[in-house]
Amino acid sequence: MKTPTKVISKITSKNQVTVPQSIREVLKVGSNDSIQWMIGANGDVTVKNANDNLWGVVKEQEAIYGSVDTPEVDWGPDVESEDL
Repeated sequence: MKTPTKVISKITSKNQVTVPQSIREVLKVGSNDSIQWMIGANGDVTVKNANDNLWGVVKEQEAIYGSVDTPEVDWGPDVESEDL
């Protein structure tokens, strides 16, 4: 979405909210998917798709634990390449 769009949802008596179709389309979520609510210091709330994305998880863990990329091990010459 290029310009801010106002979308309103109603909270039910059981404190449930239906995520409007336009929001589901932007987040690319459907039934049984998860969304993440983030509360900013100023009280603003943002919602994002919380479905596990392998490369997203890798990026988050790499930021915490560092890169797990290691150089390839040099095992020496291939034994099968010897001429008998």
